[in-house]
Amino acid sequence: MIKFIIKRILWMIPIFLGVLVIVFCLSYFMPGDPVQDKLGSSYTQEDYDALAHEMGLDRPFLVQMGDYIWGVVTRFDLGNAYSSNQTVLQMISARVPVSLAIGLLGTLLVIVLGIPIGVFSALKQNTVADYTITTFSIILASLPGFWLALMCIIVFCLNLRWLPASGLGSFKAWILPVVTNSLMSLASVTRMTRSSMLEVIRQDYIWTAKAKGLPSGKVIFKHALKNSLIPVITMVGGQLGIIVGGSVITETIFNIPGMGMLMVTAINKRDYPLILGITVIISIFVMVMNLLVDIVYSLIDPRIKSQFKSGKKMFIKKNDISFPPVKGQGGPGSGLKEAKEA
Repeated sequence: MIKFIIKRILWMIPIFLGVLVIVFCLSYFMPGDPVQDKLGSSYTQEDYDALAHEMGLDRPFLVQMGDYIWGVVTRFDLGNAYSSNQTVLQMISARVPVSLAIGLLGTLLVIVLGIPIGVFSALKQNTVADYTITTFSIILASLPGFWLALMCIIVFCLNLRWLPASGLGSFKAWILPVVTNSLMSLASVTRMTRSSMLEVIRQDYIWTAKAKGLPSGKVIFKHALKNSLIPVITMVGGQLGIIVGGSVITETIFNIPGMGMLMVTAINKRDYPLILGITVIISIFVMVMNLLVDIVYSLIDPRIKSQFKSGKKMFIKKNDISFPPVKGQGGPGSGLKEAKEA
């Protein structure tokens, strides 16, 4: 297991460097001039050149990119924000716990509700319960996130007055952001669990387990569910990396000081170092989630771990296949030889 994890971490290094290069190039060639935005409308050429030199924007493109990547790799220095005197890392560190808490709570809600509902829908295939769950899942997956959040505010905050409409000052204030942030993922996970479970329970080994007299609960939860979780884990892991990185829509509508809200502020102010830093942090979250998903893969299916241990794919060469001669007959090709002799 340790070698498996080390190999996956080593694979993350070139991916992370590639992300740094791509993200820096996109931010560098993004339209707009941060020096002009910071100076305003009235400035002289001397003021422009002095501020550009102070911000380090008068250097060649490759020099800027090399310094940025070297600072991130060696010191994890994401630079200084244009809109404040703080470093990018300080501004992001103050927002990460909020987005992390909302993302983890939302993912926990998706796992606790989505997987059991999907299994139940698969076991009750072509019944009223299955049709009802499938219909609601399709509707939730089709609704825009901003519209769903606004409807929840109108119903539960303005009309019923059960929950606060913004902020995170109390326990009740966490309910709507977490629920609205996870409803679309809940619908997707439910549908994926149902389809994967239906595919697995039709396999021959499931019928064999039932024929041996194993209890239905043991067949479903020990054999079928375990083998149907791989696509579900893939979906949950990918969505967790994005949710933890900050949901722009949810945090903006509910006025939550998280990564998504910070990204919107940085875009409005054209704070390129802050945009770049947030993108790098989100990419790190996604890579870590993919690593955790691969580890869970190896725990569920030992064949995946064995492929990483050997470093080679398992295949059979054509020349390695041999057929033992059947009693009273020759080896392979003996019939052809006898036909030629005849």
